[in-house]
Amino acid sequence: MRLYNGNGVGHNMTNLKDKNIDYEIRDEIEKIIKEQKIDREKFHEVSKFKYEGVIQKLYYSFFNYQKYPEIQFGYMWVRLRDSLNSTSPVFTSWDDWEEYIDYLDHLIPVNNSFVFYYLLVDGGWVYEGTLPEIKKVLYEYPDWMDDFYLFSKKYEWLIIHCEDGASMIKVW
Repeated sequence: MRLYNGNGVGHNMTNLKDKNIDYEIRDEIEKIIKEQKIDREKFHEVSKFKYEGVIQKLYYSFFNYQKYPEIQFGYMWVRLRDSLNSTSPVFTSWDDWEEYIDYLDHLIPVNNSFVFYYLLVDGGWVYEGTLPEIKKVLYEYPDWMDDFYLFSKKYEWLIIHCEDGASMIKVW
């Protein structure tokens, strides 16, 4: 299986995190983790042995894989299945970023600070963590880092932040 970034560059699933991948996003999140003193037991990168399965299950749960068989991270949200339900978009002016991120509390069905969720960021980097720790990372998430996808570890729902539209929605 091949994955494509937003620039149309393809990578084999088995070699996704090789030296040809841009580590800038991962490095930025690592910097945020250190600066914000985020507890690594409550927020960390998904194991290199597990991330491929997480991405594949996400893609086959929410995206139109029959029409778009290749997993692509850039503009992933345009490939959602038509049959999904969704909330109305929540918009940000970028000046209200923390308030925007805090709105995640309203979109997550059961907001429990002990439950772990997945966070997929541009470049295909997958993290898992509790909502309070994920929000600490997202508060500092630079706007140049584009889209992010927050989802249940049971793949019941997906929250998509689209940088181009300065908005997020939840689908299920």
